[in-house]
Amino acid sequence: MTRRPFAPAERSRVRISGLVLLLGAVLSVATVALVGIRFEDAESELAMEREQRRLGNLAALLSVELAGELANIARDPPQTADPPAAESGAWITRVTAGDGRELDVRVQIGDLFHAADHLDSTDERVFVLPPGAAKFFDLHGLSAGPGVLAGLVASGEDTGMLSDEQALQLGLPAYPAFVSVAAADGGLLGTWRVAVVGSTHEEVERDRRGMLRVIIKVLLTGITTAAFGYFAFREFRAQVMARHQLELAEQRRAGEEVLARENRTATMLTLASGVAHEVGTPLGLIRVKAEALLDALQDSPEEEDVRTILGQVDRLRDVVQGFLRAARGRMPEQAPSAPAALVKSVCDLIAHRFQAAEVELQVEIAPDMPEVRVNALLVEHALVNLLVNACDASPKGACVTLRVRQEGEDVVFEVLDEGEGVREEDRERLIKPFFSRKAHGTGLGLALTNEIARMSRGSVTLAARSPHGAIATLRLPREVP
Repeated sequence: MTRRPFAPAERSRVRISGLVLLLGAVLSVATVALVGIRFEDAESELAMEREQRRLGNLAALLSVELAGELANIARDPPQTADPPAAESGAWITRVTAGDGRELDVRVQIGDLFHAADHLDSTDERVFVLPPGAAKFFDLHGLSAGPGVLAGLVASGEDTGMLSDEQALQLGLPAYPAFVSVAAADGGLLGTWRVAVVGSTHEEVERDRRGMLRVIIKVLLTGITTAAFGYFAFREFRAQVMARHQLELAEQRRAGEEVLARENRTATMLTLASGVAHEVGTPLGLIRVKAEALLDALQDSPEEEDVRTILGQVDRLRDVVQGFLRAARGRMPEQAPSAPAALVKSVCDLIAHRFQAAEVELQVEIAPDMPEVRVNALLVEHALVNLLVNACDASPKGACVTLRVRQEGEDVVFEVLDEGEGVREEDRERLIKPFFSRKAHGTGLGLALTNEIARMSRGSVTLAARSPHGAIATLRLPREVP
């Protein structure tokens, strides 16, 4: 089958479907990305809150421990008035003893906490602020930078956030850091403060890994969706192309059928025109002789028979003229006709044929039948053809029924015989020109009937009848008032 391009409308439809599919894929990927980002953000916020609470709890525990150690030192101060030597990691303060003496007390900052070596780590550090000091000190008694923690305490805050640079100054990685501060009551030694600083290094790196996972998921989803969309679009386009090709083939076949039917119709009408032309001359001669015979038989019993001959000659002339007009491309004149009148005229025409064949003709016509707009002579000729075929197909003593009824918007004429019936493979061929099952048939009777029905906006069908016989149906649209 030759592959033809899509029509503009079909091409636009395929493009719109592709755009809709692409938009759906983009929305799906965007939805996955948004859900993943929101989930990672929520997880990050929860992790930050947990870390801040942990640092606050640790600062509170260390302040309790610091308060206990300071209380012990205050209860048992050194019994010397000599000023102690300055040592690294020690804080020296002057206190008044119970006997009124003023003593210098040295506090070793590293000894204030049990397992002090394990408190500091790469991402977490502990600092203390002795009373009266301007800066925090680490557990080794070293100054903790330019006083960023003291500034936080001075502002009255217990928790805070340090920038990357401030965290770096405190010996932590260059990441934002949380700070939690707790106060410890040292009695005679005053109020000390403990600050726990924790880096967000792990949380930030976890967030980055989480975002990387989101990106990988989005990429995988996008690749999967793109692959699915690509194959789905290819399948859709293939189906559209197949349907398009099928429609083209159907149009071609329908066009070929119409052309073949028109060729058969033209051939048949041309033949009918030739026959009508040849019949016209004998009919004219018969009419002249019948008129002369009518003049000779005035007032005799045979006068009515001659008038019948003249009437049938005129009828045949009108039928011939109708076929000639159809062959020349002019539709025959149509007028509203009553089905009962058409049936009566047809029965009068063929009654002698049924009598000679010894076949009974029965008529069943429903009451109040609507009229049909047709050329009465041509429709009568069509019904005559159907009844003659039924009579020829029926054996002696059989019965042929002409049934007229209304079905929806149509008036249906059915001719039922008791012959051998219609073969399934012959149903369509019998209404085509030059096909006949009769020994001496011309194959034009049913073909002409079919053309008359088509010119009347109707149809002719043949079907087998159970248990034997055939049903020929002429369907005509009823006259719309």
